[in-house]
Amino acid sequence: MGTHNNNNMHTMKQTDQGLIPLYSIIAAVNQLQRQGFDPDALLHGSSISPAQLGTDRSCRQIVPFDDLVQVYQNAVNLRPEPGLGLQVGKDAGVGVYGVVGFAMLCSSTDIDAVNLAIKYQKAILGTNVQISLQVEGDLGIIRVTDTLPHGAVKVFYMEQFLSGFLRFNDVLAERPSRICELRLDYPNPGYASAYEETFGCPVRFDSQHTDIVFRTDILGVNLPNADPVTARACEQVCEDLMRQFDRAGKYSSQVRQLLESHWQEQPSMETLAQALDCDARTLRRRLNRENTSFREIRDMLRQEMAIERLRRSDVSIADLANELGFSDSSSFRRAFQKWTGHQPGYYRN
Repeated sequence: MGTHNNNNMHTMKQTDQGLIPLYSIIAAVNQLQRQGFDPDALLHGSSISPAQLGTDRSCRQIVPFDDLVQVYQNAVNLRPEPGLGLQVGKDAGVGVYGVVGFAMLCSSTDIDAVNLAIKYQKAILGTNVQISLQVEGDLGIIRVTDTLPHGAVKVFYMEQFLSGFLRFNDVLAERPSRICELRLDYPNPGYASAYEETFGCPVRFDSQHTDIVFRTDILGVNLPNADPVTARACEQVCEDLMRQFDRAGKYSSQVRQLLESHWQEQPSMETLAQALDCDARTLRRRLNRENTSFREIRDMLRQEMAIERLRRSDVSIADLANELGFSDSSSFRRAFQKWTGHQPGYYRN
């Protein structure tokens, strides 16, 4: 495992806010990288190391929402260009929505796709941004609510999210999307004409809510890539990820993420507690309330890392044992047998 690009343990400080899938942050970094950003610079100050960007575990790992905020804050600081978020969203690929996006693409109708997005929204947006559908006569409203920090980061987030949403819908129905009106709950950033050009509709700033207003007749449209079998398979993965959210308490997620991003330093319980602004006794109590412990989190991470390394490389058992913090190969083999019911060789390709 690589170390975080900031070895100073003060970078482990995190606020006590929300959760998001790691792959959502990876998708954001990949989007920005296509715009010329350096991934290391984007991750600076977050709890995510560049080495985590290519791990098999990213599809089921939950991390603090603050890591996404940090990535976007870095992007804004590095390139304070007007309308940068609009451009990033326009260039977003289908993969930005992860497995939820593929389930939506295989849906039978537009309303089926919308319902999937709402049902599994945490698997795309995390816990700090929510979407809902309202119908008023022949108009539908997708309302976006959030607990994002006000200012440039929120503007950037909403720009990339809304323009990316529009592009995804173009791909979904294989025809241009039509929005009647866009209402935004933040002030005009100074380039309203770029918004109207991007969305092709009137845009109202300083609104009470952030709303995407559209005609409801689009909801009954049959989608060209309908595939119920694939859609259901994708939904099963979505359901598994939602269960990860149910199991992932705020503190256990933070401890896991900090452990992984500082793995080579092998931080102790006391060090992690200090990074989370509490003492070891308090952290132990909080983890216990989430039905886990420092040791359980560390062992689960060790197990996942071991399986991934065995599948993806020809690392020796001795080197892997040392990498995972075991005193010798025998100790590692015993632990691995206990975790999985198999010897390490079972997972070799």
